[in-house]
Amino acid sequence: MSCVAEIRQAMAEARAHTLRLVAEVDDADFRRQIHPDFSPVGWHVGHIGVTESYWILQQCKGEPSPSAVYDHLFTPTDNPKPNRVHLPPRAEILAYLHTVRERVLAFLERADCGSNHPLLKDASIFKMLIQHEEQHTETILLILHLLAATRYDSSPSPVLGEGRGEGLLLQNDMVLVPAGLFLMGSNQTADTLDNERRLPTEEEWEKAASWDLESYRKRPYPWGADPPDASTAHHDAHSDGTAPVGRHPAGSSLYGCQDMSGNVWEWTSTWFHPYPGFTAYPYEGYSVPYFDQRHRVLKGGSWATHRHVLRPTFRNWYHPWVREIFAGFRCATDP
Repeated sequence: MSCVAEIRQAMAEARAHTLRLVAEVDDADFRRQIHPDFSPVGWHVGHIGVTESYWILQQCKGEPSPSAVYDHLFTPTDNPKPNRVHLPPRAEILAYLHTVRERVLAFLERADCGSNHPLLKDASIFKMLIQHEEQHTETILLILHLLAATRYDSSPSPVLGEGRGEGLLLQNDMVLVPAGLFLMGSNQTADTLDNERRLPTEEEWEKAASWDLESYRKRPYPWGADPPDASTAHHDAHSDGTAPVGRHPAGSSLYGCQDMSGNVWEWTSTWFHPYPGFTAYPYEGYSVPYFDQRHRVLKGGSWATHRHVLRPTFRNWYHPWVREIFAGFRCATDP
């Protein structure tokens, strides 16, 4: 399948899921703010469209904005959360979403994935937008759960051993994670987001590489050779919380651990911070505002996380007091 066909299919899958979730919401709940930390479902839908329009139609194609009003309403920095209940009619927002997508797909048909354009190279901006929509549909699903909870006095308690991970929940054995090297982050720029990327210096590469260093000694990345897909960092099993991952076994090489992804996001003791060599992409506002020592990293993904986001290097972040997200924790102890 060609690059363009793959992107078109992934965009269609993400959009179909968004529209299925929105179809479950009545007009009142579409604009209802169920919790101060979360915007209404309708705002997320409009934001998906405005973001897609900005990066493809305006930044790549050079067109004017389809709607200055929508740009203001659905840009987070322009419209604070308490004001986001004031939305255009639901049908109008969905029509805007459809119009933007049709124009984006027309541009995609002519897009050159081999271009040196900073946004179009390897279709990176399209891949970012797919993940952006998938992240917002996970948030929409979270909001739907909060809305549903208001309609019932109580909900059934989960039964141990049911669902994904059946049998694993009954195991009490701890898994020893020895101190050593593990692969952290990624050097791939096309499929990852900026806070996942870590471009080590040549000195760091020499000191920290856990693969066959001789193969890369003469031409270490990014000076010529193509490296493996991740950079390295030390993991100390006796960490005091200042190491890159803290006590959470969040490395991608922790053999023996089970159920590391796809159930709930796992809280870590790590503050969300940039890796060495961090460069904001495609704009400063995606990760940089949250490098504030107030957001903790979550790893692993939840049952509601889409496949383009569900990977070992992805770092989610929230304030540590947020309780509404699909998150849990993994127990750890000193050996």
